[in-house]
Amino acid sequence: MGVFCDKCDGVMEGDSGHFWFRCVKCHWVKPYSLDYMDDNTFLKNLAILIQREKEEQEVEPFRAEVVSKSQSSVTIRLPFSTFDEGEMLAYSKGSKWRYLGTVVLKGEFTTVLSDVLALSDLSEGESIYVARAETSVGYDLQLELIKKLLSGLEDSGPLVNAYLGVARGNSVALRRRAQEDARLDLSQVDDSPHRVSPVPSGLGLDSSQGEVYSRALSLREGELLVVVGPPGTGKTKVISEIAKSFAERGFRVLVASHTNRAVDNVVERLPLDYTLRVGLPEKVLLELKKYLLMYRAKEALGEHYHQLEAERGKIKERLTKLLRDKRELSGLYEESKKLHGDKILLDKIQKLGFEIGGLQDELSRVPEEIDRLLLEESMKLISEARVVGSTLIKCGLSPLDRFNDFDLVIVDEASQAPLTLALIALSKGKRWIIVGDDKQLLPIFRTLYSEDTGEYGYVKAVLNELSVFSVALKHSKVKFMLTNHYRSHPEIFGFSSREFYGGRVSVVSDPVGKTLEVRGFGLFSAKPAAVFVHVKGCAEFSKASYKNQAEVDACVEIVRRLTMLGVLQEDVCVIAPYRLQRNLIGEVLTNSGIGKVEVNTVDAFQGREKKVVVFSVTATDPRTLKFVSDPNRFNVAVTRAQCKLIVVGNAEAIMCEDSPIKHFLEYAKSINGYFEWENVS
Repeated sequence: MGVFCDKCDGVMEGDSGHFWFRCVKCHWVKPYSLDYMDDNTFLKNLAILIQREKEEQEVEPFRAEVVSKSQSSVTIRLPFSTFDEGEMLAYSKGSKWRYLGTVVLKGEFTTVLSDVLALSDLSEGESIYVARAETSVGYDLQLELIKKLLSGLEDSGPLVNAYLGVARGNSVALRRRAQEDARLDLSQVDDSPHRVSPVPSGLGLDSSQGEVYSRALSLREGELLVVVGPPGTGKTKVISEIAKSFAERGFRVLVASHTNRAVDNVVERLPLDYTLRVGLPEKVLLELKKYLLMYRAKEALGEHYHQLEAERGKIKERLTKLLRDKRELSGLYEESKKLHGDKILLDKIQKLGFEIGGLQDELSRVPEEIDRLLLEESMKLISEARVVGSTLIKCGLSPLDRFNDFDLVIVDEASQAPLTLALIALSKGKRWIIVGDDKQLLPIFRTLYSEDTGEYGYVKAVLNELSVFSVALKHSKVKFMLTNHYRSHPEIFGFSSREFYGGRVSVVSDPVGKTLEVRGFGLFSAKPAAVFVHVKGCAEFSKASYKNQAEVDACVEIVRRLTMLGVLQEDVCVIAPYRLQRNLIGEVLTNSGIGKVEVNTVDAFQGREKKVVVFSVTATDPRTLKFVSDPNRFNVAVTRAQCKLIVVGNAEAIMCEDSPIKHFLEYAKSINGYFEWENVS
């Protein structure tokens, strides 16, 4: 079916590289979309895009030396201990990355349980690069999912059911009208998309939260509920109450998100006795240790597990010593060869090699035994759990990949999740709730990024067609919005409510409770809660990113003075749109003895909050300002603070063009929150 231009009715040609159509006559652009494309064509083009993302993904490589191999593992030497046990690694000899395996022994000498392909491709003494592979595995899972969809769109399995429910608003289950058997209560059947269940007293939900809760409890099989959750409106509270109510009625719930923090925020509100958290310990909040699947599985195995771990520890210690001995002897042998050679040293090296190989096989055997026991126990624990929390990628990996029987799947922070990544989790459930905010950040597809400011709007339109939340919001028959904001001081969120939500979100937070406890003056006083600081800086391009040294200096000094006035470092965060600016601010703060202050990018801080947030705009030219002032990104930046928001930027540059940042500057002036840094410092 041909696609025609909405402007001039001309023929539009597809451009898979940009994931859009361009008119051959007037050159107008519109994104590939399920609104006017069939499923097969859309999914095939999406597979091309994901494959390109995989090939051009950004990785943090570490140089390593292949020290030794065994039948099932490889040991590499790193400059320092880099990876944790349980992490998946990839390796590269040139430009192409391949899957290496799972870390079973961490340290300078890292042992990886590998597959046959990797072992046959690597040689002892060879130099390679290694990197974390979870992102790459995520691409593979999405490509495999698309392959399954393309081969079975006529089927009625859980994957197709979820895809049609989200992308078309009409799942297989709904088509079959299996209403009575799928209902959660025994009340009279109601076909209305607005039917609700009563809200139990005592949950402490406001009216909009109560509407979402009620509708969730009335979901039938194959039905999708979309929830718009603006910042600070209590979506985590609602999600946890929904999950708890389903669980207490004997149903199984999967709570998933693309970020660990979003999952943790829900899990920590749920009872330990029926809730599990799937994930690596180092990526989960410390206080949630007892929820962790691996912690519970090891606890259940008891003494047998501890005996195997003790055995593995002894092997690790012995192996590490032998590897160091071999390395030292090899160095001595190379020196002796220059003179006359030393057969005794060579024999010792070979003997050590045989011993190392045997220990590696033994080291591989013990983790395999541990993994087998843990998998058996994990399967049992997951099957018994009422609520399971996991990232979207982990939903497609062992042991969760074996479970597709959840009565409800909830995906949080969905605006940033690509459609196919979210489907990994959604395909495991019979009902779905997708929570997000189309006014916050969209998925990241690096190959779509363009430095041409004229194309920025087109790219954003494409990202909206790739976000599971945006797609679901368009097609779902049942959607609700949370409308009361609790997180921030009214002066902080008052701007966003008007600028981004048309006044539909009411600020109900208590001004007294959200006032910063600080005895400062002017910029460093508690009021106004939202301020703009004009700094005459200039953005500079460096190391594939941007920096603004004047803003670095100003942000560091602002944080220093706040902490001197009694604000705790742990209550402050500095955010910036660019990684280089983030890194520079972080380095200076650490060197100044203020290293407990969190420093992050805007994108990484979505879903988070702090009492005080300092936002370095960084940008000063039209191109970079267009990126920073993107409404979705700027909305995230200015809604993280609870008590004090300090935006640092070049007012002269910002006032040149109409944008959300310019509107905020004008807003700050209207509440007497505008300061010039040269007068403050």
